[in-house]
Amino acid sequence: MKELNIMEATVLTSPNPLTLICSLNEDGTTNLAPICFVSYLSFNPPMVGFAAGKQSHTGKRVRETGKVIVTVPGKDLSQAIMACGSSTGASCHKVEENHIEMTSVEGSDIQIPTDTRLAMVATLQQSVEVGDHILHICQVDKFLGDDSKEGLYAWNGFGKVAPAKED
Repeated sequence: MKELNIMEATVLTSPNPLTLICSLNEDGTTNLAPICFVSYLSFNPPMVGFAAGKQSHTGKRVRETGKVIVTVPGKDLSQAIMACGSSTGASCHKVEENHIEMTSVEGSDIQIPTDTRLAMVATLQQSVEVGDHILHICQVDKFLGDDSKEGLYAWNGFGKVAPAKED
């Protein structure tokens, strides 16, 4: 075995579940950020956590509003996901620029992509600095799912997105 850096290690743990963090922009539109640093944290109450860079627009918005929807995007969003990951919601409208069809979620001002396998509507409970990221610990208020949709995963150390079974 040889010593690796963290980016080399991520290649060896691929594929990684990919999520699209949906948060509310100041203007009421939905911001989208692809993030793989996500994990279930508790069954009772149901909790999930995600880590976003300290300068992340998404993390800032979640901390300001206390609300988030963590989604597993469907495979038809693969190109849009890569585009969303290469820009910041602080300076562009990712939904509009990437022509992503959105749908409303009952009881939330945050919308989600229509092509979504799983949506976890959540409330922020705590934020913790972890190195160069901030861990957002959220209680899940409700789960919404569509098992007819095929979810996306990050492959090759986040170099591409595709379903777990490639065609």
